[in-house]
Amino acid sequence: MKQRSFESANKCGKLLAWQLKKRQKLNFVTNLEVEGRSIQKPDEIRKCFQRYFKKLYTQGPQKETEIDQFIKVNGLPKLSQERTTILNYRITQQEIEGAIQNMQLGKSPGPDGLTSKYYKTLKDYLIQPLMEVCNQIMEGKKAPETWKEAFITLIPKLETEKTQLKNYRPISLLNVDYKIFADILASRLKKVLNEVIHKDQAGFLPGRHMFDNTRNIIDILELLQTNINTRAVLIFIDAEKAFDNISWMFMKKNLEGMGVGRGFENGIEAIYSEQKAKLIVNNVVTEEFKIEKGTRQGCPLSPLLFISVLEVLLNMIREDRLVQGIQVGVKQYKLKAFADDLVLTLQEPESSTKRVLELIQEFGRVAGFKLNKQKTKV
Repeated sequence: MKQRSFESANKCGKLLAWQLKKRQKLNFVTNLEVEGRSIQKPDEIRKCFQRYFKKLYTQGPQKETEIDQFIKVNGLPKLSQERTTILNYRITQQEIEGAIQNMQLGKSPGPDGLTSKYYKTLKDYLIQPLMEVCNQIMEGKKAPETWKEAFITLIPKLETEKTQLKNYRPISLLNVDYKIFADILASRLKKVLNEVIHKDQAGFLPGRHMFDNTRNIIDILELLQTNINTRAVLIFIDAEKAFDNISWMFMKKNLEGMGVGRGFENGIEAIYSEQKAKLIVNNVVTEEFKIEKGTRQGCPLSPLLFISVLEVLLNMIREDRLVQGIQVGVKQYKLKAFADDLVLTLQEPESSTKRVLELIQEFGRVAGFKLNKQKTKV
């Protein structure tokens, strides 16, 4: 079997056709359950998906003064002048070249159909115009119209009911020139966030590892097994469509409060002001609809923007005296996070849990974070 794979895996033949067929079958939607009805017609299935995601990405009414007030009290600490400079200097030829180099081959292209191989092959001709466009955006000019477009492909979540609309993860296929710009901003932001984001958050930052969090939780469980009289609770928080519900206004105000600088703010504003997308359902493209909130899953900046928003909530939990973490010596351990996966380790279960839920609700009202009560485990 290994010999067969070695010889035929990447050739157009029976083996590749069989593997693709298996994958297509997995992602093909033949049946949906909507409001108790079973829907099987392909065009109706498409319409159901479009209605669901159009509603998901529509931003409800927001109060700017309420968000301003909230960030004034709970916002992240201000960056040093040195850090702000890192985010705002002119985009260089080396950065564009590095971003093109980072692009992985074989990824699905965005709506313009240009793959990363196109950019890698014609790199010498493209660096200069790309650099000019990127720097103009940092100066406050508008982003190209093609950067606002995306195809959204739907990946079913494993071990869930494929007939439910909410069990599909939307992945945005974006144009490569957009991703080059976003990758440069993401590389700069990573250098800065390492200082701002607490070590409890292990997701998406250099030098942080998931196993630190896992080890910490196992240690806490072992400690609680020894100290059998300690009353404690572990809450595994699940957020409802966490990346898709984040409020753009809150995200921008949060960055502004951190003092990321005018140029970087312009870059974020250009890509998070107008967005539109088309869904790909069973290899058919739906009509276009507007996107008004959430960070695009598939964009290099998306996870970093998300963790910077979530850090506001995590700081609120850390600093609140009414929330008591598990006491180990002189230290208290209240939480660990990997992106939107959040584990709370609390003593005094009744009062601490009640207070945490209040904080999540307070934060969720302005930031668009919703608790998924069905999947949150205690």
